Amino acid sequence: MNVLKKLTLQNLRFNKKRTIVTIIGIILSGAMICGVATIAASFQDLLIQNTIVTDGNYHASFYNVAYGDSKYITNNVSTIHSILSKGLGYSSFQQSNNENKPYIYLYAYSETAFNNLPINLKEGRLPEKKGEILITEDIASSGGPAYKIGETISLAIGNRKGNGRFLYQDTPLTEAEEIDVIFNEEFIVTGIIYRPRNEYYSTPGFTAVSYLDEDLLDNEDIVNVSILVKNPKKIFEIVPKMAADAGDVSFSYNNELLKWMGITQNKAFNNMFNTISLIIITLVVIGSVAVIYNAFAISVSERKKQFGMLSSVGATSNQIRKMIFYEGAILGLIGIPIGIISGIIGIGITLKIVNKLLINSMFNHDIVLRLIVSPYVILTTVLFMTITIFMSVYIPAKRASKISPVEAIRLNTDIKIKGKKLRTSKLTRYLFGIEGELALKNLKRNRRRYRATVFSLFISIVLFVSFSSFMKYGFITSNMYYGGIHYDVMVTKNENTIEEKMEFYQNIAELNDVERYSILRRIHTSTKTPYSQLSSFVQKHIVDNESYSMNEDGSYNHEIYIVAVGEEEFQRFAAENQLDISVFKDTKEPKGILINKNIIAGRIEYNPMNIKTGVNLYLKDNYEDGINPPANIAINIGAVTDNIPLGVPYTFYMAANLLVSDEVFDSIKALLHEESKVMADNTNMLIQTNNSEDIIKEIKALNPNDTESSLSIRDITLMKAEMKRIMTSIAIFLYGFVSLITLIGVTNIFNTISTNVALRRREFAMLKSVGLTPRGFNKMINYESIFYGLKSLLYGLPVGALISMWMYNAFDNIFDFRFVLPWREMIICIFGVFIIVFMTMMHSSAKLKKENIIDALREENL
Repeated sequence: MNVLKKLTLQNLRFNKKRTIVTIIGIILSGAMICGVATIAASFQDLLIQNTIVTDGNYHASFYNVAYGDSKYITNNVSTIHSILSKGLGYSSFQQSNNENKPYIYLYAYSETAFNNLPINLKEGRLPEKKGEILITEDIASSGGPAYKIGETISLAIGNRKGNGRFLYQDTPLTEAEEIDVIFNEEFIVTGIIYRPRNEYYSTPGFTAVSYLDEDLLDNEDIVNVSILVKNPKKIFEIVPKMAADAGDVSFSYNNELLKWMGITQNKAFNNMFNTISLIIITLVVIGSVAVIYNAFAISVSERKKQFGMLSSVGATSNQIRKMIFYEGAILGLIGIPIGIISGIIGIGITLKIVNKLLINSMFNHDIVLRLIVSPYVILTTVLFMTITIFMSVYIPAKRASKISPVEAIRLNTDIKIKGKKLRTSKLTRYLFGIEGELALKNLKRNRRRYRATVFSLFISIVLFVSFSSFMKYGFITSNMYYGGIHYDVMVTKNENTIEEKMEFYQNIAELNDVERYSILRRIHTSTKTPYSQLSSFVQKHIVDNESYSMNEDGSYNHEIYIVAVGEEEFQRFAAENQLDISVFKDTKEPKGILINKNIIAGRIEYNPMNIKTGVNLYLKDNYEDGINPPANIAINIGAVTDNIPLGVPYTFYMAANLLVSDEVFDSIKALLHEESKVMADNTNMLIQTNNSEDIIKEIKALNPNDTESSLSIRDITLMKAEMKRIMTSIAIFLYGFVSLITLIGVTNIFNTISTNVALRRREFAMLKSVGLTPRGFNKMINYESIFYGLKSLLYGLPVGALISMWMYNAFDNIFDFRFVLPWREMIICIFGVFIIVFMTMMHSSAKLKKENIIDALREENL
């Protein structure tokens, strides 16, 4: 080890406080970078795990592929593994206790399909050969003792037809339909599964899954193929080519899984994600560079005389540069590993806390937040921190190597200023006294140190305000998803006639714990709407962007949902909006209430239409059977409101809700085709209560023989509690992130100000030697603190606000909400800056007060 390296190590030991503070800055920066990347990877892994369980482990699916042509997909060089499945058809299920589900719909899965598609096994095992079958728990309970594991079930399987066309699971049960039986087969029940997500309560067939033996397939057999590809980033290029090779078959993507892998065709989502990532990375980089750069810049500044002496005895510029780089390397070797380890340990502890909060939440499939420690994250952190330290060291090292020995020893380059630039206004003397004037002149004398201190404060303010905005917008967007749910329990009766359903709902309404309720029915219609009757939001964001095509007559198709909420809720809603209910009971001249408010997917709130009271709407039933013309409905707008009745869901773009009385709803339903009448009879009861647990027990007790398929009860309070737990988890990460940013800022401020004060020992001693009293010294220090705080806030708060607006614009690509500045955090920031600056200045100057003036004038900085 040469002399200069020994001298560098000695200097680090003698200046322990500065060395420790610099190492802490490196540790915090490393921990933040590694921690942010680790938590992002861990959350991404959680979302991918959850999507695989709920939607399946595949990237794309191809439909109605001839088995002989499937090799163009399954044997493609891009395919990791393929999944074969087949819809075999319907079988009558006479034992069903649900009149709307008289069938079993049979799928066949290959071995890889069972392992990669969403099958949630309740008991038993998966099929392993042809002739074995899985049935849902609804089939088991409907069928009674005959359908236990190990028992045989006989199915007559065929196509479901109605009105001369094939009917599938997305078409509810109709009156004029039948099963065209193709083959009969017996199966052994090997397991019972929970109802899959793609089996809705309105679908007419219970789900059953048998084994698909690929060896028994002919080339002409039609199958569905799902694949996992080697390079998902190229999925949108690969899949269309595969589909063309296999005979121009239709295909779809597993968009949910791809989205969490960071692959999506949604430009708005990509813009939001990329912009937010860019802002966060930029702020993290600036914060890290600032804290480390200031530490080394101050170190070089206070050792300038030492470098001059070394140059005078023969040290070259290159050797001085190497000294400073060596110092950076030593501090980096200590700080970077500790920072990475600290970040991983901190995130690991956080994940354990969050996993406890996520128990029984939406991620309830035995999925936990795993600590994903990626070697790429560690390498990236090391590389980033190395570059940061190099950048932070390079400028001070270059500056130190250029100074001449005489100038360095005399220190006459530290302060270069003409006398007139030190002048202050008489107002300063009048307001702050001689101490304030001295404080201001001290700042003007050494602008480099003053700017370094203000820059440290500025960066800390910008970081705090920006990440506070990020946290606030995160909470706003998360809350928007559940902001419109004002009921606590949702009940859906899936069998019997509409009259029997209404009777059942009325029995529920008479329970003591029911505070308010609505009985929701809907009819899906459409109308041709002139451009002038579309709201300004729809015109600007949909029509003018050519996102919606215009009809030949210049109108636009607009969806209208005719909604009924039951007599009691309709009366309450009419009274709340000061409407005459009798006007809306006339079935000969029907009138409705336009609900002119919409929230899209919890993201965007807007008015869908520009229509006033008295306008007539001419609606068309959206269901067409190809034989009879669709029903036409004329209805008058009796009122327009932004208020929402209990339980009425928001619609999608180019759609609105039209509220009518039960009498008008029934008169309109009478005009519809049979299939539309079935859809109109699908009802939900939405209940407000303070005791959801007890009321659910009471509802179940009304008819204890109901199964999950015949009676669905959803406890929305549990959903809200789950969301609260998830929000708490998000809050832990966001507050933790802001706390880390705050720590970095405080470290930066403390390091800069304390070193700045320490370097001015001789200056303060001179002032004391010419008569500056301890009280005057305190006042001067306080005024300097005020000037530092005011200048940094003057720049920091507006820049922080601009970055907050930049973040808002990024969120606005997906979410639509009012721009909000984090005023509370900005006020905290203002007080925090002054408190931290005052405390640091007073702490740093406390030791100087006790020093002997002569000793301070003689002593050099180490």
